Amino acid sequence: MQNDETSGAIANYSKIAEALCEEIRAGVYSDEGSFPSLTKIMQRFGVSRPSAVRSVAELKRLGLVTTRKGAGTFISQKNRTIGLAIPGTADSEFFSAIMDGLVFNCNKYGMDLVAGDIFAVDHDKRAKQAERLARHFASVGVAGVIMQPVGFSENANHLNGIISDILDKAGIPVVLVDYDIATPPNRSKYDLVAIDNFGAGRRVAAHLLNVGAKRICCLLRRLCADSVHTRFAGVDAEVFRTTGRHATVVVGEPTDGKAVAAALKKFRPDAIVCSNDIAAGWLLKTLKKLGVAVPGDVMVAGFDDVRLAARMRPALTSVRQPCFEIADMAFKALLERMADSSLPPREILLDTTLVVRKSTTPSH
Repeated sequence: MQNDETSGAIANYSKIAEALCEEIRAGVYSDEGSFPSLTKIMQRFGVSRPSAVRSVAELKRLGLVTTRKGAGTFISQKNRTIGLAIPGTADSEFFSAIMDGLVFNCNKYGMDLVAGDIFAVDHDKRAKQAERLARHFASVGVAGVIMQPVGFSENANHLNGIISDILDKAGIPVVLVDYDIATPPNRSKYDLVAIDNFGAGRRVAAHLLNVGAKRICCLLRRLCADSVHTRFAGVDAEVFRTTGRHATVVVGEPTDGKAVAAALKKFRPDAIVCSNDIAAGWLLKTLKKLGVAVPGDVMVAGFDDVRLAARMRPALTSVRQPCFEIADMAFKALLERMADSSLPPREILLDTTLVVRKSTTPSH
């Protein structure tokens, strides 16, 4: 027997679990009683018993195996189908990247996927599509659902309540991504995986202040998600901490030239933070039509760091969201929730990266 430090041995229990997971997905242990014992795992990977125990515990945590006292470890026969409902995929590639990460994890862990079309341009129609998809999830009996709440609608709260009620009555565990279905400061009973929007807002504001901004304005679109309010709260907190003044919030559309011109005249901002990169791109076009130079007259920043951000003129400073990590954490949170429904609701907030480009780089 080799010890865990022997050259070539896989001492990391998570690597052992990953190797066994790949074999589970490939159907190597499909027969009753075919999963290797702790002794066989120790011999195969050249590790100690604690490492073998931890690797099996990791597989149990992910819902891939079960243990029977006195009988050994067996492949879980639980439902392995999960539902995905991400309405925001129709708006931004950011959500497409999250979908790609979820598909990767499903393939990795041998899960089946059920998803549907939630791509209507009209947000109210999209919400109805999400409701129909939830009913489909309930009818086919998926094991769990990862979803982004419905947004950008007057009826969003009502529709999210309907959707959650459908899934609750079917006994389907849910993990949310991006933002909660409850309006802050309230929290729902569901796990949530998102970025630290407040911290991201503070990071943007700190950068703008550092490059000389004195009057920072947040452009708030009507019917935006609560995550945007949290981002702008972070911007305001950092501005107030540093200067003793508050950031200005303007409610309006970045494509509305008259409204943008009026805000520029009234508040004279030297920096504008937009809710996301799409809004920032529209604002850049509007400012160009108004003859306002970026970053010479006013700096502009966004959120998400979509591919288009680097190709805008000028290239856009933006907060990069860790899309794959969001998908990875949401998937694992759902597996844990499926294995133990008694877990308390968890809020998993991931850090972000500020990507600085020419839109916030003063020429001087």
